[in-house]
Amino acid sequence: MGKIRICATIPNLDGKKSWGNIHQEFFDTIKNPDIEITIADLPKAKIKSVSNAFDTTNLGFLHTELAIDAEKNGFDGVAMGCLDEPGVDAAKEVLSIPVVGECEAAMHFASLVGRKFSFLVPGTITGSKRGGDGAYFLEDLARKYGLIQKLSSIRSVSAASLDYARQKENFKNEMLLEAQKAIDEDGADSIIGYGSLDLITFLQSNLKVPVIEPVRSGVIFVESLIKLGISHSKRAFPKPKNYKL
Repeated sequence: MGKIRICATIPNLDGKKSWGNIHQEFFDTIKNPDIEITIADLPKAKIKSVSNAFDTTNLGFLHTELAIDAEKNGFDGVAMGCLDEPGVDAAKEVLSIPVVGECEAAMHFASLVGRKFSFLVPGTITGSKRGGDGAYFLEDLARKYGLIQKLSSIRSVSAASLDYARQKENFKNEMLLEAQKAIDEDGADSIIGYGSLDLITFLQSNLKVPVIEPVRSGVIFVESLIKLGISHSKRAFPKPKNYKL
């Protein structure tokens, strides 16, 4: 097998500008001369971050088109960014190469290292957001992937997604506090984190449970599928009859 080429997406406008350096830092920790990871965003999008169903619907088809272009351009797999997974199912239907959503990868890694996991993400509130504040996206995805019984909680620190891209210093202790509450109060034995490498490393150093980082999780899952020579089932994700790549 020659060099593996993976397209890692940031599904919003100016994604590479706001998140590109942060993602590259993550990828540098797993760099391999046999793996080429290319970061791509959505220059045609009108949204700079995803926080609700409106955003996800708006970005869904553009994100799928980006994945389609990746296959046309010879990539071996696509790691589709964003925990809300806009366009991921559609991409799995259309593409033949492996496609992995960021959320599904993180949850499956969390399920391998513990019995219960909690998300730590941005939100309009600080504290538990289970059942509200956009948490239904993650709950629905956990249910779809058969992992809802392992979801302990979804906790947030009141901030926008782009605040994490700007790496504001005060997030560290706030995120640590919510992560510890997820463990002590919600019963989590692993945490799915959010933010920069510096923030994830801080959480890993100060918590006694595994902390899973979603961006690398998606890429590593795609790489594994490519090396195993398998892709998503066309029985589960049949190609649309009227579509030709």
